[in-house]
Amino acid sequence: MFRAREHLRNHGAKIVFEGRRRAGCQVSVEFLDPDGHHLELYWGVDQIGYDGRSRPAEEWRQTLTLEDAVRIAPPGQDTTLHDKALGDRIAAD
Repeated sequence: MFRAREHLRNHGAKIVFEGRRRAGCQVSVEFLDPDGHHLELYWGVDQIGYDGRSRPAEEWRQTLTLEDAVRIAPPGQDTTLHDKALGDRIAAD
């Protein structure tokens, strides 16, 4: 998601949201394409369990940046960054 956001920024896309919102725990970057269409890239979508249960609302973690989405993860979501330089940059913010 971080690399996608950087690519979009470097190519002049208008980013309209980044982070986590709505039910569950997916992390997303939402942007406008050159024609003004609203598009979304996302990662980490919760799956409905075999028992039909979904993540309870008290576990939702809304954030307004990708950095906070990593820092403030919902229970059970692994937001480990395997890119050391990226992890160091986020830790320094």
